[in-house]
Amino acid sequence: MRLLFITWFFIVLSMTITTGQAEVKLLQFDEEIVHLGQVEKGTQVKSQFKFTNTSHEDVTIDFLSTCECTEAEWPSEAIKPGESGTIEFTFDTTKKDKEEAIDLDVILQNTDQDGNPYFYYLSYDYSFKK
Repeated sequence: MRLLFITWFFIVLSMTITTGQAEVKLLQFDEEIVHLGQVEKGTQVKSQFKFTNTSHEDVTIDFLSTCECTEAEWPSEAIKPGESGTIEFTFDTTKKDKEEAIDLDVILQNTDQDGNPYFYYLSYDYSFKK
């Protein structure tokens, strides 16, 4: 019984350590999902994602990927620790025929200990006015 408990303890401990390393966050977003509510077909809707650099290093957004219905602007300069910024986006409703969630993938120049860039997955949703 004691061996079982010790084995279980080390499994849980190793999972906690591994999970903690995978969840390093350099940026803290106020919201990772923006709800635009009801929008009128044929219009352009503007909104934004606000964030703060919660790390101890400068953070630079390298690239932002989204669908053809969305144009986005983000800071090109490094965001210093403690500073805030915004990713502004414009949704062109003429390019969509149905309601769905739209993803925005944020890729940083900053990399983890293995050289992989940090990613953030943001999204917005909407519905068409009837």
